[in-house]
Amino acid sequence: MIINNIDHVYKLSDKRLESLDWQRGLLALSIMIYHLTLWKFDKPDSTDILGRMGVYGVSMFFVLSGLSMAFVYSKYISNFRSSCNFFIRRIFRIWPLLWLAVFAVTCGNLLFNKDVNWFAVFLNLTTIFGFVNPGLYINTGAWSIGNEMVYYALTPGIIFLFNRKILYGNILLALTFVVGLYFSTELMSTQQTLAKQWGQYINPFNNLYLYCAGIAIFYNLSSIPIANRTALLLIIVSSAVFLHYPAIGDQINIVTGINRVVFSFASILMVIAFYKLDILLPKFLSIPLTQLGVVTYGVYLLHPVVFQFLEIIFKYLNIANSPLVMVLATIMLTIIVALFLFKFLESPLIRIGKNITSNGRFNLISSAAAKTN
Repeated sequence: MIINNIDHVYKLSDKRLESLDWQRGLLALSIMIYHLTLWKFDKPDSTDILGRMGVYGVSMFFVLSGLSMAFVYSKYISNFRSSCNFFIRRIFRIWPLLWLAVFAVTCGNLLFNKDVNWFAVFLNLTTIFGFVNPGLYINTGAWSIGNEMVYYALTPGIIFLFNRKILYGNILLALTFVVGLYFSTELMSTQQTLAKQWGQYINPFNNLYLYCAGIAIFYNLSSIPIANRTALLLIIVSSAVFLHYPAIGDQINIVTGINRVVFSFASILMVIAFYKLDILLPKFLSIPLTQLGVVTYGVYLLHPVVFQFLEIIFKYLNIANSPLVMVLATIMLTIIVALFLFKFLESPLIRIGKNITSNGRFNLISSAAAKTN
């Protein structure tokens, strides 16, 4: 009876997970466009929707990550062994593509006689940098992966609290919000640019409340139905914040003070909306969005590598480097490469990780884990 109930819960959740894939795909695309705009055109700032999504697209990924981990592992993580198994599975999910990206950047540095910090390479290959020096990441955007690994290490304890009593988990969430406020009001200042305070911003504890908020969404809202029109309204309201909320100047202005609170809640509401959204999109929209959502990690991590590769190729072949052509070529090639690597590198190693840590209970949710991650 318990087995059937668990299966039923995850079957009921499939459509919602598909909508989360759509959101992942859209976020990955927006972050990629943000970086390409930064590299080939002007730098987006707090006024631009791209400047806002370049920051809070990653924030929403943290919320989505917490929600996904709670969805898949809330019934599984119950003791030290299952906690270790969870972390092993995350390693098999995160390391292979990260290793490839680090290898590509390191080889490029060696090829062009640039200095290589081998200690940083070691910290990145082991993802220890997230614990000891979050700013020592090699690949563009990889700071968030370091943050994620810290959050994965904390996940068993967070889930234990929520499983013990949802109130305990919510108290923890409130405490992480306080920590986040401390960063945004005391440790960071609008008197300096975000770039000059990047080390404070990428500290894992500055963004921990976003990951915990994702876990809290699952525990507090998984059994509460929300009508589609309400979910759509939440999407409209959240989008209106990102489009029209008054903020100008350097991006530090959207990650400090009251603006940090406003944009954080808009990000959380957006994830809740997609989580509860239960609609059918036309196949010409749902299929590419779902596929993009599946390969989000590859798109996020590899687009800087693909961009640099195309820059070198265009220069070597003496091809006119039109900014628009470069942007479009990078987007298309990144998606193709990400799809290829997901099929032939990531998926096989994910299965190996599952086989190494398999047990009877986890087989109940392995299919959900594959779709969520």
